[in-house]
Amino acid sequence: LDDLRGGGPAHTARLLSSLRGGRAAVVDAVCDDDLRVLALALALAEESGTRLLYRVGPSFVRARAGQAARAPLTPAALRRLTPAAVRPPHGGAPHGLVVVGSHMALTTRQLDRLRERGGIAEYELDVALLLDEGRRDAHIAEVAAAAADALDSADAVIRTSRVLVTGADADDSLAISRRVSAALVQAVRQVNAARRPAFVVAKGGITSSDTATHGLRIRRAWARGTLLPGIVSLWEPVDGPAAGIPYIVFAGNVGGADALVDALDLLGSA
Repeated sequence: LDDLRGGGPAHTARLLSSLRGGRAAVVDAVCDDDLRVLALALALAEESGTRLLYRVGPSFVRARAGQAARAPLTPAALRRLTPAAVRPPHGGAPHGLVVVGSHMALTTRQLDRLRERGGIAEYELDVALLLDEGRRDAHIAEVAAAAADALDSADAVIRTSRVLVTGADADDSLAISRRVSAALVQAVRQVNAARRPAFVVAKGGITSSDTATHGLRIRRAWARGTLLPGIVSLWEPVDGPAAGIPYIVFAGNVGGADALVDALDLLGSA
């Protein structure tokens, strides 16, 4: 923060230009002005020939694009997101789908608060069954069918087992994670084919990416804004089987204990 605020863009650009050979720089930012200084510094560094790879959140993208901050979406704004032209002939369900793959302790607390609030139907993808080739597909189909049926009366939550299953080594653990993520994707695809959700919330970083690109086959979308300030983004897909369904990107380690409840309450009010 001292570098950003005391030295400004030129000083920060000199620091960034010193990065070589894949070295990383982690930047502190408390407010939009900090991100704006960083965006200007990055532009200066890149103009001088520095090549940088960013790993960022949505607030940075806004600053880098020169956009002003906007308040989180309201129920009225959400109601305008799905025009009749993109709704399928058979109509959609009155409730949404929540897909939870994150194993963060915060995610588990947020799920607990959601259960306390009530009004959800919850279904578990058992990792042991997902790793059993003989039972995997039937288990996914059973969970997806139950979740699709529930969308007429409640928001449906599909989650993985809360006990993290690991392999004998790092490669084995990664293979297990990929199998579990693929199962979530398969379940989402089957739910959407059977009963179009009112919205989809994807909880977890990898879960959000895989659900968007593989589960809902989103290729292009409008980033309409945030449900919670700066951390939970809402996309409006414009093509594919999920066109017009509000899609919420919700990382596993963001927000307070009530953040998932707050997001679903806001979506429900619309």
